[in-house]
Amino acid sequence: MHALTITRTSPRSAATLYRAWTTGWGAWFAEPNTAIIRADIGEPFFFEVAQRFTDGRPPVRHPHYGRFLRLVPDTLVSLSWVTGAGGTAGAETLLTVHLDAIAGDYTQVTLTHEGFATEDARDAHEAAWPRILAHQDAVLADGVMGERVPAPLRNRSIPDAAFIPMRSYPDIDVAVAWLRDVLGARERLRVPRERGPQRVQLTIGTGAMVVAAWDAVATPATGGRPPAVLMVRVPDVHAAYARALALGATGLTPPADHADGERQASVRDPAGHAWTLTQTIADVDPASWGGELVE
Repeated sequence: MHALTITRTSPRSAATLYRAWTTGWGAWFAEPNTAIIRADIGEPFFFEVAQRFTDGRPPVRHPHYGRFLRLVPDTLVSLSWVTGAGGTAGAETLLTVHLDAIAGDYTQVTLTHEGFATEDARDAHEAAWPRILAHQDAVLADGVMGERVPAPLRNRSIPDAAFIPMRSYPDIDVAVAWLRDVLGARERLRVPRERGPQRVQLTIGTGAMVVAAWDAVATPATGGRPPAVLMVRVPDVHAAYARALALGATGLTPPADHADGERQASVRDPAGHAWTLTQTIADVDPASWGGELVE
């Protein structure tokens, strides 16, 4: 008997992939209206896969059969796998898919396919499975599974913009006046000096920015200029922070929850630019933490 193992990193979550391998076959692999599947141990399943050609020939249907042998939600799917000529040639093989969640919504997928009667059958599947898994990722990314991405929470203490530049100025009032008169910025929220670092939230059209007071002694200039940070909304700060560090960033401040309803962390990317990652976790009235709404 012959076997193969394929490992790849998927940009989909383990939960999404588990549904794809149990109840979502029709979304990425099976021909429409052919899947007869119930994800229970011992339950038989059936579906067809169509092989299509570019020379005008009609598609050829390939039936797939099997039973679910082991199911660990969001972690493992094991099933028997039987196909005809050009596949397993009628041999009952064993397919096991391990799903290991890693940083963010990424998943390490380890697919093991065992029990091939011939090397040719093993080699054909070893060539096909990477293409099939890549197709799975592409289809699930398009939302074919019917999953809805939840809308981000709104928070009165922060602008709605997804991308918020934060710039420092020696004189915050002069800066706000300049941005108002030149760019048409409107004051949204002001944080007085007695509540910590003085800053003002501005809206500019559909965008936003934050102006912060710059203390040259406490925060030296970078590149001859006052420091600037880019704030970006992310769905999960802990995951984004871990992913940033894994990809070469330097951690500046680890994830922490703040009184204004935001969970934030900051990193410096490999090129030296500072980023603040922010996730809204509650809608907070600015007055509760000392902010003063202007709009």
